Amino acid sequence: MDTIITNATVITVDGSGTIYQPGAVVVRGDRIADIGPSAEVEARNPDVAKRIDGRGRVVLPGFVSVHNHLGYSVFRGRAEDIGHDAVMGLYVPMSTILAREERALLAALSTAELLRGGVTTVLQMEEDADVSAAFVEEIGMRAALGIMASDIDVAALKQGRIVFDEAIRAAQIAQSTRLAEEVHGRANGRLTAVMAANTASTSSPELLRALRDVADRLGVPVSMHIGIGEAPDVKAVHSGAGVFDFCRDNGFLDERAIAVHCYQLEDGDVERLALSGAALAHCPLMNQFRGAIAPAETLREHGVRVGLGIDNYFSDHFEVIRSRIAVARIRANDPSVVQSMDALADATIRSAEVMGMADQIGSLEIGKKADLQIVDARRYGLAPLNDPVRTLVYHGHGKDIETVMVDGRIVVEDGRVTGVDETALIDEAARAGEAAWARFKDAHGSYVAPH
Repeated sequence: MDTIITNATVITVDGSGTIYQPGAVVVRGDRIADIGPSAEVEARNPDVAKRIDGRGRVVLPGFVSVHNHLGYSVFRGRAEDIGHDAVMGLYVPMSTILAREERALLAALSTAELLRGGVTTVLQMEEDADVSAAFVEEIGMRAALGIMASDIDVAALKQGRIVFDEAIRAAQIAQSTRLAEEVHGRANGRLTAVMAANTASTSSPELLRALRDVADRLGVPVSMHIGIGEAPDVKAVHSGAGVFDFCRDNGFLDERAIAVHCYQLEDGDVERLALSGAALAHCPLMNQFRGAIAPAETLREHGVRVGLGIDNYFSDHFEVIRSRIAVARIRANDPSVVQSMDALADATIRSAEVMGMADQIGSLEIGKKADLQIVDARRYGLAPLNDPVRTLVYHGHGKDIETVMVDGRIVVEDGRVTGVDETALIDEAARAGEAAWARFKDAHGSYVAPH
């Protein structure tokens, strides 16, 4: 149904930073058909069937998260206090414990949470990410989906041996390729593929090259965690190679690559990343709890495209935006670094650029996809709305979002995800997590304790 939102504060995040106050947005089909001052837009569009009164509300583009592990909501309340120990102590062993059905439920929970919080597009890379495709498609989110592949033998790794297993590699390549071919372009283009690997130290050159071959054939991006303190491991595993050189030489560091994190860089890595043309998936909220801050401003100054990702077990993208500002200012010891509109652009149009989708999403402009959110500003913490951008960036929360639209379809209405029994989903995901942790404890004795 064609829709007009009237008398709202409309933050377009277009190239000029245009804000209409009061403004209106017209959605016809899956596209934005008109936008501008409310009276003018209403006069041009008297025939629109559905009207949304935007008084006291703010309309802005949907958030774009360039790095997610949707099923990792299982680690919520387990991993936040143990920093880097979570990777080998929880993430890797849990990958052999968590059943596909459990991962599907936990990923569904995260997808609903993110959509409820205004995130309309995600890049989802995870073990068995194929189990999340059906729910993502059904619920209406836009997503690039990929298996987070690796071919290291986990059992040998636990014994201190590095072994890349040909059988594991073949299975991972097959699973990654199958998902990519099945989802790319599905749901009227709302689902796309990404070829993903976990880390350089857990991936053989043969695995990365095979994944890149598929990416080239389908014309999709690649993504991997890079610059996360793995340099000694990579040198040990890959005959003294540097992380960024290894990734570049094996197809995972060029203009079609999205490098995730990059918070521990060696001399020359900034220049290597910039020269490669790769983009950065900056995850400041997750990283800050690991005591890490990526040099995002330095990388941007060198020409690196930067987008924002939520990563694991958080769901409020406003917190990611605030973290983006906070860690940059702390790193620079400068309160003027990263202004509110810059941070909002990072969460929308610049993240869309990282994903290669900026011509379709990331800002409210005529002809673009109708991916947007409506925030009720008549809430505790948001009034008075003296400056809409600053107020939302510094004081907004996912709970303040009233309506979310993807592809012109309302997927959140009156603060509830449409077509989903939220209580049942929460209960089922909670039971899946409890069952997985019970088996984890049986297999490994206990959970990793904080330092």
